[in-house]
Amino acid sequence: MLLHRPSATIGFTVVELVVVIMIAGIVALVAIPRFMGASGFQSRGFYDSAKSVVRFAQKTAIAWRKDVFVCVTATGVSAGTAAGCATPIVNPATGNALSATAPSGVTLTPAAFSFDSAGRPNPNAAVTITLTSTIADDPARQIVIERETGYVHP
Repeated sequence: MLLHRPSATIGFTVVELVVVIMIAGIVALVAIPRFMGASGFQSRGFYDSAKSVVRFAQKTAIAWRKDVFVCVTATGVSAGTAAGCATPIVNPATGNALSATAPSGVTLTPAAFSFDSAGRPNPNAAVTITLTSTIADDPARQIVIERETGYVHP
């Protein structure tokens, strides 16, 4: 007959618990400050939105077979069917004008250009939109529109 005796090695030792608590504390020290300030996330979100506005303007120019204008100011990007973006394009998904407004601390290099019916930028030159940020640890970003194809990329 075998006797079943409880093992003495069940559970955690004090040293293991202390090490786990120390590791959790170090992770908290590194991770929590990243989530306390949302301005860096807002800056990246604006960059993505601005790039989407430019891409949508190019696709709209191709689909409608007419010029679509992109207006970049120091505080935002918008698209329209008339020079100066006086007649904004409406986003069919939201019903709002196709535009993106920069959060505080982010500025853009002003520019004005249009896409022709083939999706190429007019004037026929590469266009670079630079986003500059005063937010700590937030890098400068660029939106580049290629001259021949109108390809919009970072």
